[in-house]
Amino acid sequence: MAAELSALVATTPLDLPVESMDVYTRLPPELQEYIIAQLGDDKHALSECSLVCSHWSVATRYHLFQHTTIRLNRKNFQQFCELLATQRLNVYIARLQLETHDRTLQFNHDLHRLTGLPSLKYLRLEFRQNNLLPQFFTACAANFQSVTDLELFRMYFDSFGQFMHLLDTLPLLRRLSVTAVNISSDPNHEDTWISTSSRPPNLVDFAVSYDVMPGLLSWLPSQTTIRRLAIWSARRNRDSDTPLLSTVLSTLGPHLEHLILSDTDISHPLDLSHCTALRTFELTGVRVLPDNTGADLEWLPTLLSSLNSPALRRIVLVVYFRSTAALDCINWPRIAKILEDHRSIQQVEIALSPQSLDWAAPLIAERFHPRHYVLRVKVRGRQYSLKAFGD
Repeated sequence: MAAELSALVATTPLDLPVESMDVYTRLPPELQEYIIAQLGDDKHALSECSLVCSHWSVATRYHLFQHTTIRLNRKNFQQFCELLATQRLNVYIARLQLETHDRTLQFNHDLHRLTGLPSLKYLRLEFRQNNLLPQFFTACAANFQSVTDLELFRMYFDSFGQFMHLLDTLPLLRRLSVTAVNISSDPNHEDTWISTSSRPPNLVDFAVSYDVMPGLLSWLPSQTTIRRLAIWSARRNRDSDTPLLSTVLSTLGPHLEHLILSDTDISHPLDLSHCTALRTFELTGVRVLPDNTGADLEWLPTLLSSLNSPALRRIVLVVYFRSTAALDCINWPRIAKILEDHRSIQQVEIALSPQSLDWAAPLIAERFHPRHYVLRVKVRGRQYSLKAFGD
């Protein structure tokens, strides 16, 4: 990032003859912008263009920073603050990632320095310390009013009220992702800020992964604005999480348009019949183990059979196989019949672990004939993020 910043901060054109510079300034502005736009995400080419002349420097900054995540840590935080003080790039910065693994960069004491970011839309916070102080929330309210997408990773909150207080500082928040976040249930930490019934007025996209906290699952049914929901539940928490998740799906189901679930199993069944407005459904992390039998995997077609949304257009199944024998543990004929009965479905994607693609892809494709939808069998090796949904 240092090289990129140093190139973009430069505002003096290259030492070219006056007549050469005049060629660039005589190009119509819309033609200059079109040329820059054709470079796409080529950061090196855009950085080079930013040094051609002052006109191109302004045009390239938008493309360089609009979809670029700037990672701040203890090594470059001071440099970035100095850059913000110049006011040269502030208006172009749309994505920001803050992470700290020690006390050199203090969110509590340093966050107030990140001022003047009017275009900031995406914010990711990774703060592995368990002492969020009032000045942290004050800084968020003062500097991040324009944020619409928030990702929280490996953070600790003293109470659910403290977690909600952070959301309350972001009035435009639309997308929220919570990963490996610990919300204390210690009775000594009272929820004095916000009750669990409050909700961000614009929240439409919510994702929570790793350990699903009961507090969050209990809060979700009141969030009727949510249209996209993704939940990864840790296996060790299934007994406690599944009843809460069932309540979430029955309450939010009529409003949900996009749903992503981690793998379930026959001992923790879910009913998707309440999700009557679904347009896309994704089930990830279906693992077929060597000792599995057909009965062990019968929950999969049972789950799919509970889908009854007339708007359903796309289904994604992420499956991990260990051997060719494991392929027959899944009741493919039943699944194919269920999909065939959903005449609204336009696309089905079977995503496989990389090690099983070569032998499993053609065998799976054979099991879905005839069909009225597009079938894709491909490698899928990613975890959930706010980008998976899009608009």
